[in-house]
Amino acid sequence: MRWLALFVFAAVASAQGSYTAASSAEADVNAVINGPTHTAVNGDVIQIPCGSGSVVWTSQLAVGASITITAQGGTPNTGTSTFGAGTNCLTIRDNYNGYLFLFSPTYASSNNVTTLQNINIDPYTASTTLTTPVAFSGTCTSSGCPLVRVDNVIFGNAVQWTEGGTGTQADWMIQADNVFGVFDHNTLPNGSQVDFLSGGLDAYLGVGAYGDNSWAQPDTFGTESALYMENNLVYTDQEVTDCEKSPASTSWSGAPGGCRLVGRFNQVNAETGWFEAFGLHGLDTGGRARGGRQIEAYGNTLNCGTSSGCAGGVTGYRAGTGFTFGNTMTQSGGGFWNNISTITVYRTVYADSPWGGCGGLNSLDPWDTNDNTVYYSGTVTSASGLTMTDSTKSWTTNQLVPEGAPYSVYDVTQGAGFIAEIASNTATTITVQTPISESSWTGFNNGDSYQIIRSTVCADQAGRGAGNYISGSSPSPSSALNQALDPIYEWDDTASSVNYGNMSPDTGKTIANRDYYTDNSDGTPHAQTSATSPFNGTSGVGFGTLARRPTTCTTGVGYFATDQGTWNTSGNGFGSGVLYVCSSTNTWSSYYTPYAYPHPLVSGGGSSTTSQIQGVTLTRVTKQ
Repeated sequence: MRWLALFVFAAVASAQGSYTAASSAEADVNAVINGPTHTAVNGDVIQIPCGSGSVVWTSQLAVGASITITAQGGTPNTGTSTFGAGTNCLTIRDNYNGYLFLFSPTYASSNNVTTLQNINIDPYTASTTLTTPVAFSGTCTSSGCPLVRVDNVIFGNAVQWTEGGTGTQADWMIQADNVFGVFDHNTLPNGSQVDFLSGGLDAYLGVGAYGDNSWAQPDTFGTESALYMENNLVYTDQEVTDCEKSPASTSWSGAPGGCRLVGRFNQVNAETGWFEAFGLHGLDTGGRARGGRQIEAYGNTLNCGTSSGCAGGVTGYRAGTGFTFGNTMTQSGGGFWNNISTITVYRTVYADSPWGGCGGLNSLDPWDTNDNTVYYSGTVTSASGLTMTDSTKSWTTNQLVPEGAPYSVYDVTQGAGFIAEIASNTATTITVQTPISESSWTGFNNGDSYQIIRSTVCADQAGRGAGNYISGSSPSPSSALNQALDPIYEWDDTASSVNYGNMSPDTGKTIANRDYYTDNSDGTPHAQTSATSPFNGTSGVGFGTLARRPTTCTTGVGYFATDQGTWNTSGNGFGSGVLYVCSSTNTWSSYYTPYAYPHPLVSGGGSSTTSQIQGVTLTRVTKQ
């Protein structure tokens, strides 16, 4: 029967081809993908004729095979010197309140690429109630996740997408779950008040849900195993990417936790107030889904053009770890930047369901690393907002805020939702950190009973990596997640000004030179001029030629050797580089090399990677 199997395989393979829809109407495009004209198989190319140049779609195009959908008649942008989409002949006007394009690819050993390109996607009108227009709901296996690409798509060419017009359920142009790949040369035009991409890995490598397995597996920096954004032109009112968006349709039951994202060589413009360009969500205001797992952001140009200022910067860590380097931040129209990168752990001041507050007792938050001890207890003898007094105590000043491990106050009277990290204390008073806007807590009351407790590490917090696997819609772990220290690194980012330095955590649980390392440049970085200046290897991060790397170093510090590596083949002047980390006293080890740029799916060479996943070395070569 072996000859029969070979014959069947050959017949299937030969069926792959190029098919042109009868028109740009959704029904005709669907007919060459889902029948009756043709049923698409992996590797097919489906061409949409331009026709009149504009067409209204009122129903969803569901695609299960890994195919390319491309519009005819356009002039796409290519290469590393162009940003945003080229000129497209076809505009699809979205009048369907659901995912207009819903792709559901499955990983296979000969992994094809699902591609959407050369199309304008506009809302039907500026006030039509709509949903995210493009969604990928992939199926991973233990070997990997399916590959996708979106390029030369203009989201809102003639009519812009805005949350005020199309609704909050259309706040992301692309939602992607359980896929790897690249989104390049796309445009989110001036006037847009939506965001570009919400990505997730809820069932990473085919295991579990909610992003749990992504948090149980090693980092995949510098490999194919991430979603890449490069050479896009984005105007946004909040951020380019995050992994916070729960699917808006019941047809997609996943939750987008555990994302692994890369933003590189994009041009980004802040429109009307902004948090950060590239963010990772946390276990705070997003339900059961896990926080973002990792992010890389480099070579981007950002402009803050709103007089209200840009509170964040290039990256925002509400969870996870990553690298931020070589970005340029400008400002116009009275705009300003607060930081290059931010770290926030909202659970230290806010208790959302199901994770609760990060406080210190296993009965309240068993997934955190808790002392599980009540150090002090008592009654509030007077209260003023976020400051409480217990006249019976005699603490030493700031005894309750040791570096890297501050204590928390649990207001027992008000209940489990009222836990807050201590910001400072005197002999008889305690002041806690300010709760976020979602919190209903306004402060202490006279006569409240309280306890002083402590968590030393909050689950999924910034600067942490792989830990214990949990599962289920209501997990109840028997012990803490025990996530490994996995520091964040930032260096060589240029900004005209930053109000609060390169990085400024909102919690004492994340500290410099343990949870994060930075070159402390305040937006004016300086390359190494010798082996001791300006970076001498004792703290932070330095960069320059390998010959100028310090000969001595303290464990954990980083040095980016700008004359090493060959990953950047673009000729864009950015150079390459390899990050070395001091693995033990006076010992440098290679730590991080970015993935090939341009992304292999962009340059046309397919995708090839060797990476360590679940302790097994996997090598895969994929043709486009």
